[in-house]
Amino acid sequence: MKTLALAMIVIGTLASTGRTVNVSWYGADHDGRRTASGSIFDHRKLTCASWDYKFGTKLRLRHGPRWVVVEVTDRGPAKRLLKSRQLDLSREAFSRLADPDAGILKNVKVEVMK
Repeated sequence: MKTLALAMIVIGTLASTGRTVNVSWYGADHDGRRTASGSIFDHRKLTCASWDYKFGTKLRLRHGPRWVVVEVTDRGPAKRLLKSRQLDLSREAFSRLADPDAGILKNVKVEVMK
């Protein structure tokens, strides 16, 4: 019963955008650099870069049966790449959805957490 109640609370905190995006990742070569939000990037944290969401926004990303919750801490991907991808994930966040060797994941569902 507690599990069901918890599941209902979690579902109630999501606001589906009905949006699917393509995502890529950035890794350790960016560690220690300051992000656009002022935080220090760490590829082991569950973060992402986006032009569409405010800093601090929590996004639940789903790709098939796998999902991850990330926080927007940076701007990106590079504007020249926006037609091919809409979010850059930390390596750790990407690895929760797929093998990083995949490079780009298509049709990742985005839900904004309230």
